[in-house]
Amino acid sequence: MGLYFLAGGLPVAGVFYSFQISDHVGKGIVVFLVLASIWVWTIMLAKHLELLRAERLDREFSRAFDRQTNPLEIFVRGPAHPHSPMAKVYGAACLAVKREFESRASKQQRTLSQIDLSQERLSALQIDAIRKVAECAAADQILLLEDQMAWLGSAYTVAPMLGLFGTVWGVMTSFEAMGQQGAANISAVAPGIASALLTTVVGLIVAIPSAIGNNRLNEKIRFLGIQMENFADKFATSLQQAFLYE
Repeated sequence: MGLYFLAGGLPVAGVFYSFQISDHVGKGIVVFLVLASIWVWTIMLAKHLELLRAERLDREFSRAFDRQTNPLEIFVRGPAHPHSPMAKVYGAACLAVKREFESRASKQQRTLSQIDLSQERLSALQIDAIRKVAECAAADQILLLEDQMAWLGSAYTVAPMLGLFGTVWGVMTSFEAMGQQGAANISAVAPGIASALLTTVVGLIVAIPSAIGNNRLNEKIRFLGIQMENFADKFATSLQQAFLYE
């Protein structure tokens, strides 16, 4: 009795029995869904840790950026916060600023090291172009954060349908056996129905955590994406304050 209601009321013995009497199709579906469940949980755990790390690194970089007096100060000092998605957006925007200054220095037949950045100015059009570079870099970082998320969406969509397919297949097989016997013998058909329903149960066990995990992770990715988009605006505002023509 204790074995039958292990794991919070889950009839473990009944599950094993249903699996044992399943045909090859049912067993194959159950094994596939169990492996898919392991894979889904691996993705969710890895992505959760990745997003926590990205959030922490972005927070550290944001504090460092707010402390500087010049928006290019961190970039000029050298590589910093290399694994922060927000810092990568900052790096792409600063490279765009550098290209603007290099283009101006080239027109003046000078090198970038020969011009005084504190005296240089940018037009509103140039700052808007730099903002767009930062926004594109933020979009690229969001795409990287969304890596593997499509698999979670596929898992909670496909798993119930695959389980339902196994159930329909098992029921069809059971009724076929009933027809061959020529009588509705419930004791003979019930085990087959139980094994058929097993695939739906396993499919839901895979789908429900996948749906919850997918929604929570997408919520965190959306938060990080908004933070990066806001940073692009903040950086452009800092450039306006420091380099815009008066």
